[in-house]
Amino acid sequence: MAVTAMKREVGIIMKPTGFRVDWRKLKENRGTESFDGLVVVRFKGKCHVQPWPEDPAGEKLILGSTLVSDGQPLPFTEINCEQVRKILTYCATDCDQERQWALGRALGRVVAHELYHALARTTAHAGKGLARATQSLRDLVIGRPIPFHPDDSDAIRRGISTPPGTLSFTPHSH
Repeated sequence: MAVTAMKREVGIIMKPTGFRVDWRKLKENRGTESFDGLVVVRFKGKCHVQPWPEDPAGEKLILGSTLVSDGQPLPFTEINCEQVRKILTYCATDCDQERQWALGRALGRVVAHELYHALARTTAHAGKGLARATQSLRDLVIGRPIPFHPDDSDAIRRGISTPPGTLSFTPHSH
């Protein structure tokens, strides 16, 4: 259920950019297809609902990161599910379904933010919208998906048509 919620959230967020996300498992790649705007997303840790961890008590959490080479983001991101789960300690419900949807929404919003970096080919953050450097708990879980600012959607469209740079890996985190 969390995966379904995550995919739905990413689809809603990415729609205004004009791009549709086609989810594929890496092991299903036959090596015969070509893609524009390919991004590999790796999920680290436990990405399913379990008892909530203890309250992170204001610690700064890095929820996702995109690899950077010579100052340019690469199409490789990593989502830290353990850290995303930490932000959900507010959820006092015993209802697994509600917790699954909350986790899925949060993961979807973190994935979409990292897609922004990888597809727009930028390490910069925006002043508002989903491309901001930090998001509140409310932004990540509650209410409607946070949209990208129109300038950020344009940056994604421009980034897809820009050829990638040289490959050497340096992690970029926020």
